Amino acid sequence: MKEKLPHESVKKKFNLRLKEKIRSIVERVSYVVLSPYRFFRLICLITGFLVCVFIGIMGILLYGFFSSMPDFETMTFKELKGIAQGRVISKLNGKRASYRWSPLEEISRDLLYAVVMGEDASYFEHKGINYDALINAFAENIKRRKFVYGASTISQQVVKNVFLYSSKTLTRKLKELIVTRRMEDRFSKNQILEIYLNIAEFGPDIFGVGRASTYYFKKKPNQVNAAEGAFLALMLPSPRKYHHSIFQNKYIASRHKRKLRRILKDMLYKELISPQQYKRYLNYSYF
Repeated sequence: MKEKLPHESVKKKFNLRLKEKIRSIVERVSYVVLSPYRFFRLICLITGFLVCVFIGIMGILLYGFFSSMPDFETMTFKELKGIAQGRVISKLNGKRASYRWSPLEEISRDLLYAVVMGEDASYFEHKGINYDALINAFAENIKRRKFVYGASTISQQVVKNVFLYSSKTLTRKLKELIVTRRMEDRFSKNQILEIYLNIAEFGPDIFGVGRASTYYFKKKPNQVNAAEGAFLALMLPSPRKYHHSIFQNKYIASRHKRKLRRILKDMLYKELISPQQYKRYLNYSYF
C-alpha cells in the first residue's frame, strides 16, 4: 500500500481549514445580509465612520484655512502700516532709500481721486467687495476657462499685496474675500486708501505715490494735478510694461487716451474738477 507523503497530509489539512474559514465567513455575511436589522446597523456604522472621518478632515482643513488669516481685532493702523512697509521694502532688494511713505494729508485730492476713479470708482460706496463686478468677472473666467479677470477692489488689492502671496486659485480668492471684509470692518476707508497709495507699483521698483510723483513729474504728491494723477492711474494695471511702452517710448495709444479721458470725465461728473480744468487736461502734455 502506497504511503502518503508528509507534504500531502499538510496540504490536505490546510485545504480543510481554508474551506472551514470560507464557510464561516459566508455564514456570517449571510446572517447579517439576510437580517434587515443587522444589515441596516452595519450600514449605519460604516456611514457614521466615514462621516466622522470626513468631518475630521474638514475640521483640520478649516482650522488651517482660518488660522492663516491675519488677526484684525487687535491690529492697529500703525501695525498695518508697518506690515505694508515691510512688504514693499522686501520687494526693493536693497533699494530702500528710493522708497518714502506719504501720509494721506500729503497727497493732493486730485491725485487721490484720479487713482480711485481709475482703479475702483465705487470704492467709497462698497464694503470692500464689488459683488456685481465679481460676478461678471467670474462668468468671464468660466467662459475663458482660466483666471483672467479678478474684479479686485482697492481693498482687495491691499489684502493681496500685504497678506496673500499664493497664485490665483479659488481657495486664495475665497480667503481674499474674507480677509477683505474683516479689514474693512476694522479700518476706515481713508486708512486703507493710504496703505494702497503707498504700496502700489507705478513702474520698475517705483512703489507709492511719493516716489512715482517725483519720478514722473518731479513733484511732491501734494502738487500733482488731476491729469497727472490720471496718468499714474494709467500705469497701475501693468506698471513695468507701461513704463516702457508709454513713458519711455513717450507714446499714449488710443485705448490709453480713452482711459485718461474716462477718469477725467468721472472726476468732472463728481465735481472734483471744473469744466475748464477738464478741457485743459484733455490736451495735457505728459512728456
